[in-house]
Amino acid sequence: MSTRKYSDIEKRLNALQSPHLSMQTIGIVQEYPMYQLSLGEPSPKKASILLSAGMHGDEPAPVEAILQFLESDLSEISEKFHILFIPCINPTGYVANTRENAQGTDINRAFESDTVPEANLIKYALQDRTFAAHLDMHEDYDGNGSYFYEQHKNQQWLAPSIAEKSKQIGPIDTQSNDDTNDEDLIVEGVYKVSLSWGEVGLSPYVYAHHTDHIIITETASTSWPLDKRVAVHRLAIDEILKYHHPE
Repeated sequence: MSTRKYSDIEKRLNALQSPHLSMQTIGIVQEYPMYQLSLGEPSPKKASILLSAGMHGDEPAPVEAILQFLESDLSEISEKFHILFIPCINPTGYVANTRENAQGTDINRAFESDTVPEANLIKYALQDRTFAAHLDMHEDYDGNGSYFYEQHKNQQWLAPSIAEKSKQIGPIDTQSNDDTNDEDLIVEGVYKVSLSWGEVGLSPYVYAHHTDHIIITETASTSWPLDKRVAVHRLAIDEILKYHHPE
């Protein structure tokens, strides 16, 4: 049984001291608020980035990666970017340590539906927004290393570079994924987000309506310790920011 408490996330969010951050409640799922945080003021001169985690409640490393990022010095980043964070999409699953929400639904298969409260809240929060990129962070219980998905309307791929740098943390999982085929492969361990997925998942939904660039990270949740998994997600955050604001 999971010993994780959603209140621990809330305590860390409420303890954030950066004057450049603001936090809002998107809505309530059962007794749990779903939060979004905004860093920096929107501006035509700044890239706007969406970072999301906690889609599946049994994948804690992405949530931890966002919390650690928020707890770092954000002053310089706030001058260059506007970032929208959704640190835990699935509070009931996080507490229960389940992939699905309390209703037994995989939220990441529900964005074409209007019956799943978490997906509805995300769609409400994102309405009328556009982003330079969206990074959605995940874990894989069957994985032996990291792997990545990407879709970019100009096909200037970033994930191969992230994958190469992530080898300093741990190996790439090169085993073919059930949802992919050879045509989806960009480089070893990096797959295209197939347009055949429709808008059922969060990243394909965001790609269809809010951005030209999406990346999904996957880390090996059972064979790697938490700190290594967090490090890969933190690397991806850093690299997507560098890509969209080159020095």
